Amino acid sequence: MKGAIIYFSGTGNTEFVAKLFKMAFEEKGYEMDLIEVTKQIKFKDDYSILVFGSCIHSEVFPDVYMRWVNKNIINGNSRRCIVFSTQAAKSASGANILSDILKKRGFNVSIIEHIVMPNNFYVVAFGKDNKEEVKQKTKKAEELVYEIVDSFLKDIKKIKEVSEIRKRYGNLAYSFFKKYAKTWAMKKISVDYDLCVKCLKCVNNCPTKNINFKDEIEFQDKCICCQRCIHQCPVNAFKYKGKHFEQYKI
Repeated sequence: MKGAIIYFSGTGNTEFVAKLFKMAFEEKGYEMDLIEVTKQIKFKDDYSILVFGSCIHSEVFPDVYMRWVNKNIINGNSRRCIVFSTQAAKSASGANILSDILKKRGFNVSIIEHIVMPNNFYVVAFGKDNKEEVKQKTKKAEELVYEIVDSFLKDIKKIKEVSEIRKRYGNLAYSFFKKYAKTWAMKKISVDYDLCVKCLKCVNNCPTKNINFKDEIEFQDKCICCQRCIHQCPVNAFKYKGKHFEQYKI
């Protein structure tokens, strides 16, 4: 039996968890593909098992992920699936909002889980986890993923619920966040050209094609504040509000 983990990851938290799902399923004898939605060009939905997951952007899944799912995942055909989110908080609405859509398309959503991961938004807010906190959270995430896969294969249903009010609030909060995010890089991020090697990794990896390069790095107004560019720069050449920062690595 073959399955796929369909995910979006900005700084690496969701990719870390997606790879855990792949390992957990494959240890049980299942073949699993990893599909990162901003990198996958062609997709054929011929999988028996689907795992959906994304990072949380202001309470919900970002549009870049939801648009891909809405375009490519059409018929559930009663297939069982898992939906998970990654976030620094204990819970969020994104996985539940997506689950509602998947149910309407004929999926049997067996598990909804909100997986706590280290804070990767510390450049802007909330503080950076220390090494011990990162170690504890990633260990708990690994244990939880293996529990989820075990429950799924035993046909045990586990749904992490959130209220309808919270879902509505989440969508509203995200609408405001998007307005803030679209010019975030343009206003807050600069480049230290003494460090920049012009490798164009940031340009090529941006999920919304928000970064151009002519003589210098130029940000447009399509930023989603995923921070992939600043944390994956191989020489840490970006600055936030004119200052260098420690990159997020997991």
